[in-house]
Amino acid sequence: MAAKRKISVRKILQVFLTVVVSTGCIIAIVSASRIEDSKMLSSVAVHIKNDKKYHFIEEKEIMDLAVNNRGIDVMNTPVAHLDVKGMEQVILADPWVANAQVFVDNDRVLHMYVTQRVPVVRIFGADSHSYYMDATMSIMPLSENYVYYTTVVTNAPEIQNDSAGWALRKQILKFVNTIQSDTFWSAQISQVIVDTAGSFELLSILGDQKILFGDTSLMRDKFNNLFVFYKNVLNRIGWDKYETLDLRFKGQVVASPAIPYSGPVDKAVSTMNWINSIVETEAKNDAKDSTRTAEAKTAATPVVKPAPQKTDKAAKEKPKPAAKAVPKKIVKPQVKDKRVHHAVPPKAKANDNSKAKKDNKEKTKKQASPKYVYPEK
Repeated sequence: MAAKRKISVRKILQVFLTVVVSTGCIIAIVSASRIEDSKMLSSVAVHIKNDKKYHFIEEKEIMDLAVNNRGIDVMNTPVAHLDVKGMEQVILADPWVANAQVFVDNDRVLHMYVTQRVPVVRIFGADSHSYYMDATMSIMPLSENYVYYTTVVTNAPEIQNDSAGWALRKQILKFVNTIQSDTFWSAQISQVIVDTAGSFELLSILGDQKILFGDTSLMRDKFNNLFVFYKNVLNRIGWDKYETLDLRFKGQVVASPAIPYSGPVDKAVSTMNWINSIVETEAKNDAKDSTRTAEAKTAATPVVKPAPQKTDKAAKEKPKPAAKAVPKKIVKPQVKDKRVHHAVPPKAKANDNSKAKKDNKEKTKKQASPKYVYPEK
């Protein structure tokens, strides 16, 4: 028969103590957890990453999304009853939120960590609808709080959540990233135009050229060709000569001249010509004004003839209207007659009245008769 095994009392006691201690710890932890869960929050803290640079979403909006709009009184709700996961899902549903984490720490503080989306391009659709797109090709609406200035793409077709829509988003993002990675092109390109076929067109700041870029294939080569054309051609002949620059052909830049074209003008010479024309015009106007003033003064000086002496018969008649002013005429000087004239003394006046009346009648008939008669030699 096999020998009976002795039962060690020491081992039994060790196992018993281990079970009791473990049970006690579990009970203490559960009790402490229940006590903590029954307590209320001490405060709520909202943390927004990159909020110093961008302001697309504010702390108040986060609180409204997670707490206020859901009708939760977080300060009077036990910690165990807070729906932390639900708060995260609601915050992540906002289009301007890239990531969100919500939790309660040991000091019963509810923390909300939120990361904003950073737009890469602003897109204007063919229907004038405008929105942003970030590096993950996510679409964000315009913010009421903040306007972000970035590369602009216009005439974009409606972007759907299908394969064609995601392909167009990828092309736009690739094109915009290429422009923004170069300091010269990011400063030179003012607007990008895209059509439904994914063909791009550029509008530049220097000059009025329309640049036909084509698709996104060989982008670096096309930009290099355009830069060489700027440096070697437009820098020498002027930035306004060409109207269209076509980069769609490999290794070529096809330039279409503007019609009509005027060469570069020397601004200093054109300014002096402009000043000289103004001075000449003012001198001509002053000469015309002085001539008109002299003519007006000459015409305004009337020459009035002496009125004839009226007789008794003429006095009874109605007075005739005064003669109109006659402008003064320039009379050529007459050559003096070399003949000798002898003055004849006037006749002596008669004392009788009848002779005076006859003389008055004769004077009336001859209104401007001379007082002296000069007989010819």
